[in-house]
This record gives sequence, structure tokens and C-alpha cells, in this order.
Amino acid sequence: MNDSLMRKSIPLGALIGGSFSGLIGAVFGALTGSLNGILAGLVVGLVLGVSIGALTAALTVKTAGTTGGIGVGYFTGMLFGGLFGVILGVLIPASLWTSLLTDALPVLDMLMVSRFESVMHISFLFSILAAIVGVWVGGKNQVLTDLQGNQYDRIDQYDLVEVIRVPEEYQGVIEIGDVGVVVEIDDNQTFEIECLRPDGSYKWLETLHSRYIKLKQKIPDNI
Repeated sequence: MNDSLMRKSIPLGALIGGSFSGLIGAVFGALTGSLNGILAGLVVGLVLGVSIGALTAALTVKTAGTTGGIGVGYFTGMLFGGLFGVILGVLIPASLWTSLLTDALPVLDMLMVSRFESVMHISFLFSILAAIVGVWVGGKNQVLTDLQGNQYDRIDQYDLVEVIRVPEEYQGVIEIGDVGVVVEIDDNQTFEIECLRPDGSYKWLETLHSRYIKLKQKIPDNI
């Protein structure tokens, strides 16, 4: 699996998970009617959300890659979040739950009558959170493979193309998101591409199949 895709997806998952979970934690903390309760809920929500988001994003990259899309991301997040919630709920000491319900958030008594119900509610909540992350990451990473089927997406010489997947043999040389110019067209499926860094210095010159690139910008014939 491409390391570049993983590096981009994990921070995104952590951001999404932390944002949603932090908000939920702050809302639950507000039930205490105190600023300390809100801050505590926010911090706990952020820690759990960032952890779940990052792990879900990493798993989604493994399961969905650039082809699985929203569907695979959804099921990956739902299953992982549910399992993570069950494990966390089981590991939390019963004394902590008792203290939480009786001293801090007695309003949750109706939701967490027993330890089993507490674990199920946590599992359900984490499953939803991880599913959101999985859908977001899976959809963002999805790459349409039929880019060359549309005449407006036809790649000609001197057009700018963007790398969307990296062949195994070019790992560490080419990165997802690299933009290069087509210097030669070997056939309708393979292209010789030269990539330059933003400062204009040379980065690489390689031949790539059309499934690894997409059209970035058409260059008019009269230029």
C-alpha cells in the first residue's frame, strides 16, 4: 500500500474523528452544568476521536485503497468502531462507571442501566464515528479508473498530468500528487512524463501507464 496515501489519510481521519468526538464530549460534559465538566468532556472526546479517526483512516487505506470508495470505507469504519467500543467498554473499570453516573452525570442513568448496556452504547457511538471517518477517507481516496474513456480527458503530448497511484517499482521516487508534463506518448496507454519540483528543479522522468495518472491541465496546441 502506498505510504504517501497513508500519510495523507491518517491526519485527515484524526481531524474528522477529533472534531466530531470532541463536540460530542463537550455536549455530554455540558450536562454537568460546569465549565470543568465541559472541558473534561472535550478533552476525553478529542483523545478518543483522534485515536479512532487515525486508526480508522489507516484501516480504510488498507481495505479500500483507491478503488473501494465510500462503501468499503463505511463497512470498515462501522466494524472497527463497534469492536473498538466493545473493547474499551469492557476494559473500563466498573467503579469508574459508578462514579461517573452517581457523581458527575446522573442524567445518563437512563442510558446506562447495566454494564452490558453501557458497552453497547459506547460501541454504537464509536461505530457511527468511525463509519463517518471511513466514508470520508474512502470517498476522498477513490480514483475513477475510466478516466481515458471521455474524449475531454484524452491525454496529449505536453499536457500536465497528476499521479494518482504509484507503481511498486517507483516507491520512494514518485509520490501521489506529483504533477508532470507528458514529453512522449508511447501508445494510447503509456506516457513518458517529466516531473519538476515547485522550484523548477528536476525530480524524475519515468514512463507510466494511464491507470497511474489523470489529466491535470490541457495545453493548447498553439502554445
